[in-house]
Amino acid sequence: MSNLKIMAWIIFLIPVIASANVSEFELGNGLKLIVKEDHRAPVVVSQVWYKVGSSYEHNGITGLSHMLEHMMFKGTQHLEPNEFSKIIAKNGGDQNAFTGKDYTAYFQKLQKDRLEVSFKNEADRMRNLIIDPEELMKEREVVAEERRMRTDDNPIALLNESFNAVAFVSSPYHHPVIGWMKDINNYQTTDLSAWYKKWYAPNNATIVVVGDVKPSEVLTLTKRYFGHLNAEDKPVLKPQTDIPQRGIREVTVKAPAKLPYLMMGWKVPAINTSHTESNWEPY
Repeated sequence: MSNLKIMAWIIFLIPVIASANVSEFELGNGLKLIVKEDHRAPVVVSQVWYKVGSSYEHNGITGLSHMLEHMMFKGTQHLEPNEFSKIIAKNGGDQNAFTGKDYTAYFQKLQKDRLEVSFKNEADRMRNLIIDPEELMKEREVVAEERRMRTDDNPIALLNESFNAVAFVSSPYHHPVIGWMKDINNYQTTDLSAWYKKWYAPNNATIVVVGDVKPSEVLTLTKRYFGHLNAEDKPVLKPQTDIPQRGIREVTVKAPAKLPYLMMGWKVPAINTSHTESNWEPY
């Protein structure tokens, strides 16, 4: 547990000049908040981004970040399974989530005066998730079927998966976001619980709010619902670089398809190589 927990109530304000009507703040527990004013309609979109995705995983637990995304809707100490989604729908909102190689994100679109509904429940599941074995068994089948539909039965998706596996031989970008089927079929509650405790903390999250709001009011709500949450010691990631490429890498995938399909790619420098600050990160 980080010693930042004793000063979680302190708020550090960091002005941002990069874009008009954009404000950025950071709470004492490390939670980042970005607010973009847009007063064209009385709606607000809020997102919670966690800095963890498939590139953080190792062999044997591939796809775990995506699986946890599914389990985040399956109940907390205060909500029943799927109750989060029902609350958002009852308030006339839309919500969903998505996982990438470097992030997992959750979002809601609501009437502007319902933002508090989103914050209350996002703060709850940030620290109070319950990973029930029965719910996990059911959701494993859901994810396995998702993989069959989107990848295993799709020749272009199969090629893309093999393409990345060949392009990134020793880098964790080798793994598909949804995970390999053998790993999906063997997730345990202990795997999910450990992953959740490791990465789902305020100092590993960024909240983005866009809509008909005032930054000061959003900050007040953020302090109310997220300010008391304790920061955690984040694991230090191992270098995620690949081995040197000494020639063209090729892969041929044979699968039922209407037409042949060619995919080509070139490696380019990472986004942070264009910045002189060694600790610069996009979020």
